Amino acid sequence: MGEHRMQTASPYPVIAERSLRPVPRKLLRGARRDRAELPEQPPGTVLVFHTKGGYQAFAERRHLTGSEEAVVQAVAVSVVDVRGRYVLVGVPIPSSDLAHDFPVQVTFRCTVKDAARVVEEGLRDLHMLLGAYLREDLELQKMGLEWGIEGIHRLRPLVVARVKAFFEVVPPQVEGVEVALSSVDVLLPADVKDHARGMKGMRWEEEANDLRAAIESKDVARIEAFLHRGNAGRLALGISRNAVPIADAVTMLGAVEEQQAARIFEVIRALPEGALDFLPIDTRALFQEAMRVAGVNSSATSEAPPIEQRGAGKHSEPRPLGLEESDD
Repeated sequence: MGEHRMQTASPYPVIAERSLRPVPRKLLRGARRDRAELPEQPPGTVLVFHTKGGYQAFAERRHLTGSEEAVVQAVAVSVVDVRGRYVLVGVPIPSSDLAHDFPVQVTFRCTVKDAARVVEEGLRDLHMLLGAYLREDLELQKMGLEWGIEGIHRLRPLVVARVKAFFEVVPPQVEGVEVALSSVDVLLPADVKDHARGMKGMRWEEEANDLRAAIESKDVARIEAFLHRGNAGRLALGISRNAVPIADAVTMLGAVEEQQAARIFEVIRALPEGALDFLPIDTRALFQEAMRVAGVNSSATSEAPPIEQRGAGKHSEPRPLGLEESDD
């Protein structure tokens, strides 16, 4: 009797009823009812017989022989589930949104204490009886009218407190059955839940797109920084992306430096004779850099005097060429 089960769609607590035919009396033999006339008795149930004297339950753990006085005299028999059950009752209460109600779900723990009284009261659907009990609370029916469906999270604790208080003050009166309050909840309507899930999915997708865009922008900025480093940076980027083999990158970089050295020499050759004596530059450093770029060992020229001193005479400062306006 301590075990509780969730109520199914079957009736509860009276799960079956059957009328019985009269049992004929025989001379010299006691009357006996054919046991095949009695309904099936599942585990956790008792048989209650309706006789002229009222209702009698056979709760003893024994098989009926059919010769028991109540069995012989009975005009009807009922099967009563006496195991504890959790009965789930749903009661909608109106909201301020005409399109939705708040589904209030209440679970009761029910245990049959007097099977004969249950049959006498005809309790075939305790679910309906407890639903009617909850609808008697008019204040509960009004609680949702000030709230839209979006306010369900704020309404839920108020409804829970109201149902518990109503149960304490006005407990349900069910003859032969002990009823206890187990839990109270306010559910989110299915269509509202589906809508919320869809909106959450859209927000998640937007966040994922923003994150992908941020990563892409960061990658673009990094590539741009590599490209601004010149040829060496571009080749390094190609190597990191496995787009350029290292050997090819070395060859390409050498060719680029040779082209740069050639352009430096072309610029120097294009200068007027003696122009280097008047340019405000360190010509030795210029030639050494040109040699380095060209791949020529500059140590052979390290003993030569600085070019800016050749033919400079007594002038310690570069002399103007009169070409200041045409440097471009």
